[in-house]
Amino acid sequence: MALRRSALCASLAGLLACLTGCGAPGGGARVEGPAPTGIPWTGPVYLLDWESKPHERPDLMDLTNYTTLDWMRWRDWGSPRATATGHVMDFSCGSDCPNGEPRSYQVEIVLSGLVKRQYAAYYSHASVTPVHRPAPDWAEDVGSVPLRVPKP
Repeated sequence: MALRRSALCASLAGLLACLTGCGAPGGGARVEGPAPTGIPWTGPVYLLDWESKPHERPDLMDLTNYTTLDWMRWRDWGSPRATATGHVMDFSCGSDCPNGEPRSYQVEIVLSGLVKRQYAAYYSHASVTPVHRPAPDWAEDVGSVPLRVPKP
């Protein structure tokens, strides 16, 4: 019986030594190798207009209540930085628009700040740059526009 008890004690002591010896000196876990890289997003990606309507690769959408993006041709949609060329139609002239038509000019738009939600991702920022600088003096300033993103 004493032999079994000493064998049991030796086994428990060995187990205890194994369990306490798992960490690195100082008590923390030891980490080796490079950090894992981010996994690319594979779900749908949207851009919300000023009324929070979702758009996927829009060719026409309202960026602000006075500014509409039109003829947009996208590159790298779904990446952290999507770019497009197209036109901005400026409705800020209201009833004073020439011939009742909104004025427009060519732009490049860059979407960034990809925010992931449960089943989709959304761009959170738009930068609009006139192709022929500077922007017309009548144009609404849409150089940097924060975009709406659904709450988590």
